[in-house]
Amino acid sequence: MLAVCTKHYGEMTDSAYSSHKELKFALDYEKFVRVLPLKVEDTYPPQPPGGPGHKYDKEFLAQSYILSVFKPGLVRLDCQDKSEIDIAVDIATNLQKYRVATRAGYH
Repeated sequence: MLAVCTKHYGEMTDSAYSSHKELKFALDYEKFVRVLPLKVEDTYPPQPPGGPGHKYDKEFLAQSYILSVFKPGLVRLDCQDKSEIDIAVDIATNLQKYRVATRAGYH
């Protein structure tokens, strides 16, 4: 799963297709889903809003999902100041390395 990580990535909203739902899916199926974060802003990891004043996320659930999915050892790609072609090449390279490591039994 490619996660385009803006500052508010993972925020709980009323959308059925939100990044919050993506994170929940990644966490629910962590044995089967590999997340590749794409850092597109200075803030990383994302800091989705939440708390008592938030309309949907009074308990900071989104932030806990961030902490559970974006663990310290998770490799991220820094996409800031890169062209679309460079980002695509970086993603392809990362996926190829993962594929080779998986076939060799390192995953």
